[in-house]
Amino acid sequence: MNLTIDTGNTRTKYAVFDADTIVATGIFENSGQYASLFGQYPITAVISSSVGQDIDWQRITPPTVRFCTLNHKQPLPIVINYSTPETLGPDRIAACAGAAHLFPTQPCLVIDAGTCITLDTVSDNIFNGIAIMPGLTMKFEALHTFTKKLPLLHLSDISTQAGTDIGSTAKSIVTGVFDATAMELSGFCHSLSAKHNGLKVVITGGDGQLFGQKLKNDNIDPIFVKDLTLVGLNKILEYNEKQSI
Repeated sequence: MNLTIDTGNTRTKYAVFDADTIVATGIFENSGQYASLFGQYPITAVISSSVGQDIDWQRITPPTVRFCTLNHKQPLPIVINYSTPETLGPDRIAACAGAAHLFPTQPCLVIDAGTCITLDTVSDNIFNGIAIMPGLTMKFEALHTFTKKLPLLHLSDISTQAGTDIGSTAKSIVTGVFDATAMELSGFCHSLSAKHNGLKVVITGGDGQLFGQKLKNDNIDPIFVKDLTLVGLNKILEYNEKQSI
């Protein structure tokens, strides 16, 4: 079995795979949870991806378990077409590897909507970076932090304000943050669809489902894959193991 670890800007997610099947998934709160997994499952290999502060997972991994940290220098099942690969977030690589595995015959636009929103394409197993944008929470906090009087709104306010047609400061902020961001994503989807015939829009990340519903109202048929990055990490780990044989 393989253990995949994805450390983002706000949390560390994991999944245990038996081949392509996820048998356990969750969020690490401490290193003790990590250690306990090796007593529960016959894990033989671990891969870690991090864009934030990370625990030294390798130090606390049993010596009989193979461990690797994802970076652009490792053997990958996709080709990285990026002028500064050393600055490329490993989570973006993993998400596109996951999309390429799940939709091998289609070009994909991968939207990862978390702390930041990233857009990347993978077509014929070639990765291309498209855009990095502030995420919803970051935009809400920026409006509050860099002004004197604008209130701090939260993701829960999106659904609350959607139920009223009467203008207000809160509704204006939600429109300027959520609706405007969805319009940006829609513009990317339509523009890239004109360049990639049969483009599949794949969304992941904590805010992914919010945008998925919004984009469906704009003649876009996105698919939400909750564990896309973890799936990609598993395929990268499998690819590395094959290369080492």
